[in-house]
Amino acid sequence: MYLLNKWHDEMMMTMDFDVDPLWTVMKEGGPYHAKGRELFETYCKRLEETGRSGGASELRKRHSNLYGN
Repeated sequence: MYLLNKWHDEMMMTMDFDVDPLWTVMKEGGPYHAKGRELFETYCKRLEETGRSGGASELRKRHSNLYGN
């Protein structure tokens, strides 16, 4: 755990902002695609519409146990 904290602190020193984006996402309730089936599908469709269908396929594969496809 020491090495992870050390790395995190070092990376934070290189940022222009004093807030870690990961913690912002966590405070908002987690990643957008993980906030339920409706938002999951909306996010996957957005990925497909913007030329990232591989990402949508991968998410559907990884989360088929939650959202069934």
